[in-house]
Amino acid sequence: MTKAEVFMLGSAAFLLGLSLICANLLLLRKTHRRVYLPLALFFVAEALNCCLTIFSAANGPETAPVLVKLANAITVPIAMTQAPLFWLYVRALTSEDDEERVRYKMLHLLPFFAATVFVWLYLNLPMALIEGAGIDMITPWIQFLILSVYAVLVLFYVQVATYLVITIRLLVTYNSRLKDLFASTESRELNWVWWIALVGAAFWVFNVAVLLLKLVGLWDWATPAINPEVVNQVISGSLIWVIALWGLRQNPGLLREIDEGDRAELQASKETAKYKNSALTSDHAKRIAAKIERAMVRDLLYRDPNLSLWDLAKHIGATSNYVSQTLNETLGESFFDYVNRWRIKDAVQQMDTSDETVLVLAYDVGFNSRSSFYKAFRRETGMTPSQFRRHPTRSTAASGSAEIHDFSPRRPVVHE
Repeated sequence: MTKAEVFMLGSAAFLLGLSLICANLLLLRKTHRRVYLPLALFFVAEALNCCLTIFSAANGPETAPVLVKLANAITVPIAMTQAPLFWLYVRALTSEDDEERVRYKMLHLLPFFAATVFVWLYLNLPMALIEGAGIDMITPWIQFLILSVYAVLVLFYVQVATYLVITIRLLVTYNSRLKDLFASTESRELNWVWWIALVGAAFWVFNVAVLLLKLVGLWDWATPAINPEVVNQVISGSLIWVIALWGLRQNPGLLREIDEGDRAELQASKETAKYKNSALTSDHAKRIAAKIERAMVRDLLYRDPNLSLWDLAKHIGATSNYVSQTLNETLGESFFDYVNRWRIKDAVQQMDTSDETVLVLAYDVGFNSRSSFYKAFRRETGMTPSQFRRHPTRSTAASGSAEIHDFSPRRPVVHE
């Protein structure tokens, strides 16, 4: 066996063991089964592909030509399931409803059915032609079969690109929704999924480039320097490893325990962008805005590191949908930006009156990490905390007996 074949066999064996362990752990979970089931099936599909890869590498076409041919063909429909399964997992992670159903299920299954047809077409190709010989055997029917093989390959790359796009759209919507609901989002962010999307895009670009080079007859020029099978195995192995590392410990970011009485409000709160059918009047919104400010000024509610929109709504005695609408339309800020702005105001006031370290200040005003405090501080002041303390023209008006509510809000709040 060549070094490349040994590498392929060893990495496939490693990924097989990893996938089986991950699938087993995910299937044994009792909470949020709907969230983790797609990821478990993703690892099952990966395990099946690894088994077929190991079988093909261990036997070779000369020992079991028909079986190897069948194994190579079956990997295609199995691979067609992995992109939609991972998308379903991300979709469940970013959902607010544990019972949300997938629409247009058959559209997501079409690539799998097309790949299943491909298996039959591929098995009808002469073995000699698959091995690169038998050029004289090409007939119109064989030409059709060859074109079908390329059509399925194109379909696979179109599928990968499509799910990359809709996964990124999910992530963008999810990040925006996090800022509507939580004052601290670090533990709920899905930064690792962004990296998966980035590596997946690199995988797509590389393979499409290889396919185009083969179609125009330029691949022989690049073959000595690049082994596409090894490159794909490295990329796919890296993806599986990151998904295994983070997927098993990632909790849904928006799901919460609710009773039937809260379900209607939860459904209404999803209309944050347009607040369709909202009965909130301008006067009512102004009263809610005043209550929100009092919760910050008098109760220092922003210092709660786990503060959520639902906590604020309960504290002031309003529905979460009305509070969200007031923040976005009356105060002109998301819940995340509004609360963190109050936290920074408090930190600025404390910097003028104490010599506490930045980390102590960050935790004292409600931040969960130093990095999130620095990011919010720079966004509000244009400087880091250290630069602010050293700045010769920084304001000292808040020293002494100044209170946090003496800092003027970015947009005026109307009091009752």
